[in-house]
Amino acid sequence: MTQPDPDNAEMAQLDALFAQASQGSDMAPSEAFMAHILQDALERQPVAVIAQPAWWRQILSALGGWQGMGGLVAATCAGFWIGINPPDTMPASFETLLNMDAVYSDTVDTADLLGFGWDLEEG
Repeated sequence: MTQPDPDNAEMAQLDALFAQASQGSDMAPSEAFMAHILQDALERQPVAVIAQPAWWRQILSALGGWQGMGGLVAATCAGFWIGINPPDTMPASFETLLNMDAVYSDTVDTADLLGFGWDLEEG
């Protein structure tokens, strides 16, 4: 006589257990248990912490990044150099730029008041 295959018997028992679990709803976890599991999982999740950038980075981004900072440095250097060593074609002081001697005279010409009168020369 042949012996029954033990693997077949175990598989049949396993199939019977799966069929019983799929048809019965008594195996489902309760709502309170699932809420507790969910609450525990949420507590254990890492929380992302967003660090504020350093104040230097905030100023740099407000000025437009490195490109904006480069333009600002170039303009500052040019203005400083023009202030120290002005070109010969520039007026000697602010009063000559505004033509202040023409403002206080009795015969005031509007071209003298408007700087060099460039706006009147164009058509």
